Amino acid sequence: MSLEFQKMLDAQVLKFSHHAEVRMQQRGIKLQPESLTKIMNAVEEAASKGAQDSLVVFRDIAMIVNVPSRTVVTAMDGGQMKSNIFTQIDSAIILS
Repeated sequence: MSLEFQKMLDAQVLKFSHHAEVRMQQRGIKLQPESLTKIMNAVEEAASKGAQDSLVVFRDIAMIVNVPSRTVVTAMDGGQMKSNIFTQIDSAIILS
């Protein structure tokens, strides 16, 4: 398999950092496959517009995603979102 083909495959997958996995487990956040598809499509669109670090809000879940690596850095539910300030992002994606 060529390196270019592998890069294309990797770009189609949303990855989760260890920190994000732990946070999601602690906070009881679960994403269904169709939800992941919506989020991945939105991240792809953000990438096409040059985004680097995006806040993705999907229903009652907020995630910070490093767009070039397609990696969720952290995640929180609605309760944690209310009193949070999001820094070091250059874009926001609000999904329904």
